[in-house]
Amino acid sequence: MFPSTARFAGFVFLGLGGFILLTSVAGLLSGEVTLIQLLAGPICLALGYAMVTSYEGITIDARTKRYTNYNWVAGFRQGEEWLHLPEVVRITVAPFNAAYVMNDSIAPSMTVQERGLYKVLLSIQNSRVGIIAAIEKQDQALIKAENLKQILGVEIASTLRV
Repeated sequence: MFPSTARFAGFVFLGLGGFILLTSVAGLLSGEVTLIQLLAGPICLALGYAMVTSYEGITIDARTKRYTNYNWVAGFRQGEEWLHLPEVVRITVAPFNAAYVMNDSIAPSMTVQERGLYKVLLSIQNSRVGIIAAIEKQDQALIKAENLKQILGVEIASTLRV
């Protein structure tokens, strides 16, 4: 799932949680509310918060030449196993457009498109496949590419200005 899809669903849960919380408080005043109704609002709010603040990342250890991908959700970082970092010959910053279908039980399926994104790609020696280090807006992609340049000691290959 792309981060923006999780954020969108998170905002839906935040709105739904707020609405449920208000209606359950109103029901509490009239005496017609169940425990499930009282708990549903805060649970939706907590789930929405976790989804809105979640993101994916990559950690690179230049000293040991390893990297790992991770997910950050509600203050917890879950990483995959550390992998050997092949020889990186350059860092490439290139435009990237994402299109994906979002399916959920609340709304019908819809295609979400993101334009104006840039990927920061670690190009590997003798390989057509690279490691995607970031997908960001242009200014953030350039900053991350410059940071990786300092860590890895390779040049940035891009038509964009750094």
